[in-house]
Amino acid sequence: MLFAGAFVPTLYAQSNAPGTEPASPLDSLPDPSALIKTVENNQRQIEAIRKDYISHRQDEEQEFDSQGRVKSTQIKEYDVYFVGPWEIERLVSKNGKPLSEDESRKQDDDVRKQEAKARERIAKREAGEDPGKDTITLAKFLAADRFYSLRHDAYQQREVYAMDFAPRPDFRPHSLVDRLLNALGGTIWIDQQAKQIVRLEARFLEGVKVGGGLLGAVQKGGNVVLEQRFVNGEVWMPSHGEIHLGARVLFIHKSIDGNFTFSDYRKFRVDSKILGGAPAVPAPSP
Repeated sequence: MLFAGAFVPTLYAQSNAPGTEPASPLDSLPDPSALIKTVENNQRQIEAIRKDYISHRQDEEQEFDSQGRVKSTQIKEYDVYFVGPWEIERLVSKNGKPLSEDESRKQDDDVRKQEAKARERIAKREAGEDPGKDTITLAKFLAADRFYSLRHDAYQQREVYAMDFAPRPDFRPHSLVDRLLNALGGTIWIDQQAKQIVRLEARFLEGVKVGGGLLGAVQKGGNVVLEQRFVNGEVWMPSHGEIHLGARVLFIHKSIDGNFTFSDYRKFRVDSKILGGAPAVPAPSP
C-alpha cells in the first residue's frame, strides 16, 4: 500500500508522556529541518508501544476507464500490526467475502515473509545500514526535499506546526524511492506538543518513470493524503489515507483512486499471532 509502510515512513510520538508536553511559545518557531529531525528521533522510542497493538484496515480502490467512468471497485480488509516501524498485514476478506482455506494458508505464509523481511530491515538499521532501497525514512525525505514556510496552525482543535515541502533541485536520486520523494511537493502538519505528524498532503510535481519508462510511470498531478491520530492516550497511529494516481504499467494506462481507513485499535497478547485465518486475541485494555 502506497504511503503506508512501503512508501512513506511510519512516524511516532515522543516517549515522554506523548500528547501532553507543553507546546512552544507562539512567538517561537523551530528550524524546519531540526523539527523534522526531532520527529525522526522520536520514532524508535515509541516502537515498543506500537508493537502491542493490532487494528483493522479497510482499503477501497476504484479504477477508471479512459472516459473517467468507474471501471471497477475493490474492497479489501486486513488485520494489521507492527514489527518495528513496518506494517504487517493479513488479508481477511475481499469484497465482503472471507478468504477460502487455501487463500488463508497463503496469507499465513505471506505474514511470515513480511515479519522476516521486517526483522531483516531492523537488523540493517541497527547496524547503521540502509534498511532497503524500497523503504522510506524521514532521513531520505529530508535529503530529497526542502522544508520551508514553517508557521503556526490548528488542526482538529490541536495546535500544530504547518510547513511546506518541495524537491531539492541539487538532490541526486539513486533509487526509485529517491526519485519518488524528489518529485513530491506539499504540506505537512506536526502536532506542537507531541512532535508527531498528524497530516501530510503530497502531490507529484513531476512524473516518475519506472525502469526508464519501459516498465511504467507515475504521472504528474497525482496526490496522496495521510492522517494519524492519538490512540488510547499513549501512541499515535495511522487513521486514514487517500491515493489519487494516474499511472502506466507497461502499455496500460490506469487512473486509480484509493482510500484506506484504520479502525478498532486494540492491544493484543505478545505471544498471539494473526495466522490460521483468525485475528489475534485482544488482551484486556489497561
